[in-house]
Amino acid sequence: METRKLLMELSNLDGPSGYETNVVSYIKSVIEPFIDEARTTRHGSLIGYKKGKGIGKLAFFAHVDEIGFVVSKVEGQFARLEPVGGVDPKVVYASKVRIYTKNGVERGVIGMLAPHLQDLESGKKVLMYDEIFVDLSLCERDVRVGDIAVIDQTAFETNGKVVGKALDNRASCGVLVKALEFLKKYNHPWDVYVVFSVQEETGCLGALTSAYEINPDVAIVMDVTFASEPPFSDHIELGKGPVIGLGPVVDRNLVQKIIEIAKKHNVSLQEEAVGGRSGTETDFVQLVRNGVRTSLISIPLKYMHTPVEMVDPHDVEELARLLSLVAVELEV
Repeated sequence: METRKLLMELSNLDGPSGYETNVVSYIKSVIEPFIDEARTTRHGSLIGYKKGKGIGKLAFFAHVDEIGFVVSKVEGQFARLEPVGGVDPKVVYASKVRIYTKNGVERGVIGMLAPHLQDLESGKKVLMYDEIFVDLSLCERDVRVGDIAVIDQTAFETNGKVVGKALDNRASCGVLVKALEFLKKYNHPWDVYVVFSVQEETGCLGALTSAYEINPDVAIVMDVTFASEPPFSDHIELGKGPVIGLGPVVDRNLVQKIIEIAKKHNVSLQEEAVGGRSGTETDFVQLVRNGVRTSLISIPLKYMHTPVEMVDPHDVEELARLLSLVAVELEV
C-alpha cells in the first residue's frame, strides 16, 4: 500500500487507550500476508511473528492507541469529558467530536461562548475540563457516562506531508507494516516479532506485558518525537529521516550497530539525546524479565497531541527500510 494512503487510513481509525479493537483488527488484516502467525494478547495488543533462522528474537514495538476522552457526566443535552492521555484542553475548543455509544456512533460539538458575550476576564481565561461541555442536541442515541470520544478529524495529504489525528503513534504502526512488506523479500536470521501495543498513553501496559510474553533478545521501540516548531528551533526536521535516541536509557552497543547499518545502506538518520526516561515504551520494555537490549527510533512529528499532527511519509519509509535491514544484518 502507498505509504501516504496507509498513514491516512491509520489516522482516521479511532482507538483511544483501552479501546483499540478497531485499529488492531485493521492492522491484523493488513499484515497477515507478510507474517507466519498473529495473536492478540489478553490486554488486546497484536503480536505478529515472522520466522527466521532462529539466532534470536528481535522485537519491534509501536503503540496503536491515541489520546481521547471519556464521558464523565451527562447533564440534559450536555456532557462533560475527562481526557484519556495528555490532551491540552485548549486543543478541544470549538471542535467536533465522535462519541461511541453502545448503540452506535454519534456526533457532538464542543461549543465556545461567542466573543460578544464574553467579558474581559472570561476572555482571558483558559477553560479546564470541568468547564467544557459537549452539546448533545445533535445526537439521536443516548450518550452515557463511560462512552468514549475522539475529536472528529479526517486526515489529509498536501505538499508531500500527511496531517491528521493519532499519527502519534500510527505513523510508527505504518513503519511496521512497511517493514514487514520489505522483509517479505529477504531471508533473515532473526525471528522477528512486531508488537502493536495498547494503552501506551495511559502507562505502557501493552508493551510491558507483550515484552514479558515474547522475552526478546533485542527490542527496537518506535514512537514519534518533536520536529522543529516555532518559536522553538531544534535540529530535528520532517523529511530528514527517522531519529535515533542516544543516552543512558538505550543500549549503546545496539545503537552503534544500528547506526552502522544505516550508514552502510545510506538510510537517512537524525540523532536525539535522551538524558533519562524517554517517556516511551523503551522505559518499560528494557526492564522485563532479566533485561532486554533496547533502542528507541522515532518519527519526526509536528503538533503532537493535537488533531493536526504532521509527518513526512519519507521518514516512515526510511525507518521501515532500516528495520528490515537490521533484521537481516544485525549480529548477535
